Amino acid sequence: MEVVKSRKSIGERYIIVVHLLVGVAVFYFLIHPLTMVIYWFEMNGMPFTLNQFFAIAPDRILDSFSFHMTGMAFAFTLMGAFVGLGSGLYYRNILQKTKMLRRQGEQLKKNILSVIQDGESDRVEFKSSLRYDYRQESINKDLEEVIVKTIAGFMNTNGGELLIGVDDKGNVLGLEQDYQSLKKKNRDGFELRIYQMITNDIGIEFCSLVQTDFYDLDGKDVCVLRIEAAKSPAYVHGNSKTAFYIRAGNSTKPLTIREAVKYINLRRGKS
Repeated sequence: MEVVKSRKSIGERYIIVVHLLVGVAVFYFLIHPLTMVIYWFEMNGMPFTLNQFFAIAPDRILDSFSFHMTGMAFAFTLMGAFVGLGSGLYYRNILQKTKMLRRQGEQLKKNILSVIQDGESDRVEFKSSLRYDYRQESINKDLEEVIVKTIAGFMNTNGGELLIGVDDKGNVLGLEQDYQSLKKKNRDGFELRIYQMITNDIGIEFCSLVQTDFYDLDGKDVCVLRIEAAKSPAYVHGNSKTAFYIRAGNSTKPLTIREAVKYINLRRGKS
């Protein structure tokens, strides 16, 4: 472990040193002589033209490296060192944040694989797709109603996670078939459709209770909806009727009006 940390520290120092040296080189060999050329034009009141520039530049550039310009050269070298150091520290921080995000992503991926391995429960549900029917091998938008019901069930109970792109046995199927059925055939289009469904069938005020994340599992996308419990009843409005759903074990169960009223009153009493 100490060897790894030592190598990491050396690598970070190497990045900073390289940026510092590049900064010094750029300021000393490029910006310094070019500044001296421009300064000559200003001091002599000469109009700047390309022909005049190329005529004056060689002598001015050589003069910028002469002994009597040591002070100016040192000032530019110092500026280059500061700029290079700042650039190196900034780049190092970017690399550190990138590595941290990569590690977090890998850890989240491991967590999702662990969730899939543990199977469905009252807080976890798997759905093969959003709207692609694997049995009929075609698009079946009725499947979206099942997703909405499941989301509402989680909201009306204790919240949970809905994994789309995973079948009941935990096999990762991916979302490619769903993507192809959408106008925007990617993760953004899929996420947009999820929130459209929640807005249309449950209510826009419930969208904030759902967080969507995508994971690449063996080259196949899986969407994880992390759903919070709602403080007010989340009804599903569809097909000219309103329904109320809860989670019961590892499934989503509809309640009659009488059962729903009783259930809601019990939840309010507990809160």
